[in-house]
Amino acid sequence: MQTKSGLISGNLEEDNIFRNVFEKIQTAILIIDPLEHIIVDANPLAEFLIGRSRDELIGSPCHEFVCPAKCGECPITDFHKDVRNIERAIINAKGENVPILKTVAKVQIQGKEYLIESFIDIIDRKRSEERKVALLAYLSEALLRVKKPLELMQQDLLQLAGQAKSGDYDTEDIRMQLQINANNLIQIVNNLEVLQKKALEGKESEIPPAFREFIIGK
Repeated sequence: MQTKSGLISGNLEEDNIFRNVFEKIQTAILIIDPLEHIIVDANPLAEFLIGRSRDELIGSPCHEFVCPAKCGECPITDFHKDVRNIERAIINAKGENVPILKTVAKVQIQGKEYLIESFIDIIDRKRSEERKVALLAYLSEALLRVKKPLELMQQDLLQLAGQAKSGDYDTEDIRMQLQINANNLIQIVNNLEVLQKKALEGKESEIPPAFREFIIGK
């Protein structure tokens, strides 16, 4: 029997065990009627991630929250796809897309088939991936900005070392070349500071502490 209080097994002891696990498990779970595609039960973590109460969720079409598919295009019941640990998004009460890792399984409850949609929030993992991409982009650009100038400086300094060793040099010429390389070093530092500023603008809180220490020295 399905009520606004969810699915009732008819056996008090079994129902208590089921409800205990259902409410305490650290995975969001929705139970879906596959014929009508409506939510017939939701556990507390599903309420939290979606941002709506169980009473609001029960009786609502599942595509309003966990599946963007139109009526007649359900990947499970219409296209018979296997949905297991697939990245998707749910729509929370604020209208925001929350990235999740989702699995759907068919079960029999009281002789009737239901869909169990279980999902975990992976927003932290997605943010970590985005930060990693940003970090790699930053390091790649930093390398591009310093590699060629440093290679040229290395060649100049090796040439100066050779001249000094042979004794065939003009003091003023060496002074000028050293000054040019000093200026190039200043420019490299300036370029990296510009890049550092771009990396930090408006995103300081998203930069991992170790990386922040590396680029700003604290």
